[in-house]
Amino acid sequence: MHKLTYWSGQYLLAAGSMFALLVGIDVFLRGEAFETGWRESLAWSVIAAAIFIGSRYYRAERGAECAMCRHPDTKP
Repeated sequence: MHKLTYWSGQYLLAAGSMFALLVGIDVFLRGEAFETGWRESLAWSVIAAAIFIGSRYYRAERGAECAMCRHPDTKP
């Protein structure tokens, strides 16, 4: 099982990239000003990253393997 620093880094990476994506969509595609949309984008990215990393942590804690690891042709 990975350490807390690994999961913290994964969370920050996921939240940061989702925030950048959502802000980019708001500003460039919807034409919304950064000042009006950054809080909503930040909230959505923090929540989505928590769900995403939480599910990955849960599967890692249970020892669930990925589909490629279970494939009979691959050697663990």
